[in-house]
Amino acid sequence: MKTAEGKWYESIIYETILRCAAGSDQIKHVVSKGPDARYRRLQAQLGQNGLFYSRSGDIKVRGNGQDLAELDLLLVGEGRSIAFGEIVTSPAAMKELETEILYKKRLMGHLFGQPVVPALLVSSVDISRISAVRRILEDPSNLYLSTRTCEELKRLVSREEVMRGAPRAGRSPKLIEAPDLPLAGHFDYRRMHELQRSRVFSALASGSMYRGGDPRDPAAVIVKKILLGTLEPGAVNLFSNEVRLTMKGRPITPQEVRTRFAKIILTVNLPELEPIIYMKPRDRNYYMKMVRIRPGQFKFESNRSRKMLGFFLWLQDIRPSLRADITGRLLTSGYFR
Repeated sequence: MKTAEGKWYESIIYETILRCAAGSDQIKHVVSKGPDARYRRLQAQLGQNGLFYSRSGDIKVRGNGQDLAELDLLLVGEGRSIAFGEIVTSPAAMKELETEILYKKRLMGHLFGQPVVPALLVSSVDISRISAVRRILEDPSNLYLSTRTCEELKRLVSREEVMRGAPRAGRSPKLIEAPDLPLAGHFDYRRMHELQRSRVFSALASGSMYRGGDPRDPAAVIVKKILLGTLEPGAVNLFSNEVRLTMKGRPITPQEVRTRFAKIILTVNLPELEPIIYMKPRDRNYYMKMVRIRPGQFKFESNRSRKMLGFFLWLQDIRPSLRADITGRLLTSGYFR
């Protein structure tokens, strides 16, 4: 049960940092999580922006209800400065971790008006020699801590201790709730998204490709997935003839595209220019995620349902806006070819 083991280790690090904070003047607050989080868990909904708690008490950064990032650890230092922690138990996917940490540093820097946001990387396995981790540590504001392995830590706990449990300690005065942290200014993710979306279409009109823009621009840094729009009925016919789709090895015919699906949404991830298509079957409450396998060809990857509530609600909210002429230009552009 590696997922359970990861959550257990994450809790150990959280409790350890909380004990360290009790004797530290530099750590002013530790942001509560899990059972310590007192704030009411708010279900994702459109318009939510900032720090929230998930149903299990995880710290989430939401933009228009969509989960932009999850913070394993969040600390407040002198002068209300903030730092976050990333806690790992496996050496897998370190390149993705590198990208994630860089994104979170920029996101948190924008939210709290902090030019440099320290990041603490804690691991139960030695990942210090992995090239992606070494690049992370080239930034002097990042710190790496290696602990005993989960196997060693588990040997310190007896079955009797687990079954007996332990009395819950009093609440630490260093704890603070995530939504109580004051942001540097108004955070409107949807406005940022619409700005990025308009830049994509402006570039398309001039025959060029928009890849994300100036890294000093918050919208360009924070908004990575652009929901281009839903196909109008006339655009669906064009789409069904231009794009080849397969599901579990079986082609989806143009006729099926026109009759089986109530909604087709085009999106693109920046700066990779990776197109993704979301298709809602009629009388079904989920979206099929279609990913590109080669120019003009897409295959089914997974479903997006209410389990990813914030993103699902945004997909539901988008109304038909892509005419046939605009759709044709998108499909023949570098975004989808």
